[in-house]
Amino acid sequence: MLTWTARWRPALRMTWRDLVTHKLRTAVVTVLVALPVAAAVVAATMAATIDYDAPNELYYLNGAAEARLEVTPYARVRVRIEDGRYTTASVPKALEQSGATRDPASVDVSGLLPTGSRVARVGSTEVLLATGGRIWADIVDLTDPLTHGYLGLEVTSGRAPTAPDEAAVSLPVADELGLLVDGHLRSGATLELADGDVSVVGLLPVDDDNETFNRLVLAPSSPYLARATAPDITGVDRDVPSAQYLVDLPDLSSQQARALHSSLAEVGVSSWMRDAALHPHSWGLQAPTPPPVDPAAAAVGALVVGIGLTEVLVLVGAAFAVSARRQSRALGLLVSSGGTPADVRRSVLATGVWIGLAGSVLGAAAGGGILFLGREPLGRLVDTPIYQYTVPIGSLVVVVVLGFASAVLAAAVPAWGVGRLTASQMLDGHIAAGRRAVRHRFRNPGLALLGAAVLGLVACGFWTSRCFATGGSQSPVPVLLGALCALTALGGTVLVLPWVVTIVGRSGGGRWLPWRLAARDATRNRARTTAAVLAIGAVTTGVVITGFGLTAQASVPPPPVPSSSPAGSAEVYLSTAQAADQNALRGLERTGAEVAGADGLVTWHVARDRERPVTDRQGGQVLVVDDAFLRLAGVDDAGREAFAAGEALVVNRRSTARGDTTELRIGNDRSAARTEVPAHVLQLPWRPSDATWISVAAAQRLGYDVRPAQTAWLTGGIDAAEVERLRLHGVEVWTEESWVQDRSGLALPLAGGALLLIALVVGMIVALAAAEGRDDAATLSAIGAPGWTRRATSAAHALLVGALGTGIGAMLGTLAGASLLQVFDAPGTPTPWTALGLLILGVPLLCAAVGWLVAPIHLTLTRRTA
Repeated sequence: MLTWTARWRPALRMTWRDLVTHKLRTAVVTVLVALPVAAAVVAATMAATIDYDAPNELYYLNGAAEARLEVTPYARVRVRIEDGRYTTASVPKALEQSGATRDPASVDVSGLLPTGSRVARVGSTEVLLATGGRIWADIVDLTDPLTHGYLGLEVTSGRAPTAPDEAAVSLPVADELGLLVDGHLRSGATLELADGDVSVVGLLPVDDDNETFNRLVLAPSSPYLARATAPDITGVDRDVPSAQYLVDLPDLSSQQARALHSSLAEVGVSSWMRDAALHPHSWGLQAPTPPPVDPAAAAVGALVVGIGLTEVLVLVGAAFAVSARRQSRALGLLVSSGGTPADVRRSVLATGVWIGLAGSVLGAAAGGGILFLGREPLGRLVDTPIYQYTVPIGSLVVVVVLGFASAVLAAAVPAWGVGRLTASQMLDGHIAAGRRAVRHRFRNPGLALLGAAVLGLVACGFWTSRCFATGGSQSPVPVLLGALCALTALGGTVLVLPWVVTIVGRSGGGRWLPWRLAARDATRNRARTTAAVLAIGAVTTGVVITGFGLTAQASVPPPPVPSSSPAGSAEVYLSTAQAADQNALRGLERTGAEVAGADGLVTWHVARDRERPVTDRQGGQVLVVDDAFLRLAGVDDAGREAFAAGEALVVNRRSTARGDTTELRIGNDRSAARTEVPAHVLQLPWRPSDATWISVAAAQRLGYDVRPAQTAWLTGGIDAAEVERLRLHGVEVWTEESWVQDRSGLALPLAGGALLLIALVVGMIVALAAAEGRDDAATLSAIGAPGWTRRATSAAHALLVGALGTGIGAMLGTLAGASLLQVFDAPGTPTPWTALGLLILGVPLLCAAVGWLVAPIHLTLTRRTA
């Protein structure tokens, strides 16, 4: 009794010889198997790398350092580790009440660390510009390896600042301030700060992750380092100066790192250790809890993966069927010499084994190459710089196994069919010919399913439009039923498609020889043609549905946003330093006029009793305003007269006691001091935040302190483009227009990816047809047909497949898109007519062009085999 290895060895040898002989076909099929494997390897690795708990994410917060220290002004602190990512420090109450502090910069941290440690001083603070704006400055030595990746800072042009009067700024800021010439820093470029000028020697990229456009990097020798305050990540108080360091430690065990962490806290140093994030269990921390899985997202992901695997299976299965037909004589001889049907099936399955092995290995290698060479483009794609990959070994093993299994499964169908044939049928070329009429047993059930699905989609679309209309129930039931109907339509299309291919092929007769040959090939090789049509149809269906989604989303007007500032004004956010600096306010007003044509700047104050806030009875702020504020706010004459008489102006009627008085409270607790003052209720055309307005005289009469508010108004009508320019000048402005999101940029990458995938599918299917039609091509060459005839035949074949696939995809995508996307409550059914027209016309033309280009002009002589 033969062992399984003895049974498989001849099949593997015979198949290997055939694969080596037909190198082009082998390469095409191997690439087809390798592509999804490579994509899955890249996707799995990127998903693990950008995970919140991945080591790569630590680079943004801490650079390449093993520890990050913050020397606080206190002699001792209590440090709490937050999930291994952050630490928070608190001061013992007795120490805080004593008021004993120190200068954090005077502490020698090197003496507190193990031998062999190295430190790099860092800091961050806000810097006022001569424009009156503000810019966030990071003080760091970007030439130090410890700062690699720190806060996403890197110099992309020029060099890192090293001198006290040198700086690097982000590219958009340099462009707006006129520091560039032909995209490069001009000689002698300077940035005007409120305290003096600094030379700009380098450019920084935009931090897309934090949408930070105005960034500044200064060298550690900068005088601004003394103003550096504790960041949000660690520290006691953001307004308290502190000394911060990145630390390179010698190799420490988790126990040693914990001991160092505790000893530093005893001397007033808050520390974060990378070991706590990498080994949370060793620190007694609970491992991060994975977020709950969204069922809808999981269903969509499973659907996408399922469609992708199905597409690969049908295409690869068609390629294996071609291989089986090319080996028909060899398989017939195998049966004639005593081989069994099982031996024949093993011979075809061996093709899947070899292709699966090669495709899986090639796909894994290609994925690794993409990760290695495409580090920067992949980082831009996911808006995260990639410094260290996290390789999910288990996921990659599953991906490789699935790639191998998909190839073997794709070979199983032709293997089963070939195993049922007799030797005479194989030697007679039965596998290759397929001339007998085929009964389309699934045509009627497919048409029934398709008809029922169309009716269901229409009904579900009508139901969805009612549920998701304004004030509707928002029930997901019609959407789920519509999705089920869409899948039913897809299943019916699959059953009907062979019959449609036969009808189209039989009606393709005519006087033009290339079209007759292409139609005959499509009809004779229905399995291969059906696979190609399904692949193109699946791509176009996805494109059409996405186009419907983008059009529907764009057609829905944004909900009205209540304006928080008067008409013709924009709200400006000020820092504490800006609000208290009259020079900064004058510079800000001047910048608003020069950049955005603003008429002026309107400021106001807030009422305080020492450090305690003053509020009304609803907890709203008490603002101290003047007549210019009231004019811009649109207060009527009656309100302004009441204000001049010393009454408080109330914008929320609930803040009044009996309609003519209001309570002003000092503090927020129950024991707050309360004062009742006369009030006048305002009716304004805009919606201010809940607040009560009083005059300077009223604030002085009540004994309140007057502090500058951290908001102001720029007047004169500022649009969204001017808002972006002002932000580059350090002026933080907000208008309703600045929050409108434009998603039209998604259309171009989507169309490009779809066309590339369609071109790849068409190229592969035409190559398979060419590999199987060498006898016909040799006949054409023998009778003197010119080379363009072969190309025209190839182009006609691709045109037929592309037109049929596009038509099916457009039909299914339109049905599903018009029905399911009623969830947007768009007026009517927003149809992307232009995109649909370009798709229906462009994809078949693209297919024809690809078919023409991939067809060979010169052929080698061959002998007909059937």
